[in-house]
Amino acid sequence: MSDNINLLGIVSIKDFAKLIGKPESTIRTWKLRGDIPEVCFLVIGSTVFVKVNQFMECMGLAA
Repeated sequence: MSDNINLLGIVSIKDFAKLIGKPESTIRTWKLRGDIPEVCFLVIGSTVFVKVNQFMECMGLAA
C-alpha cells in the first residue's frame, strides 16, 4: 500500500479505492454514512483525499 502514498500520507479517494480493491462509489458512500470518520479525510478545493495513516488508526489497522 505504501508505494502509492505520497510523503504527506494522503491519496485521492479514487487511488484509495484502488488500493483497497473497492469501487470509488463505495468509499464515497462510506464517507457519507460516517462509516469512515470525517477526520480521515482532507478536502482541498473540490478534491477529497484520504489521510491513510489516520484511516489505519481509526480502523484499528495501525501497526
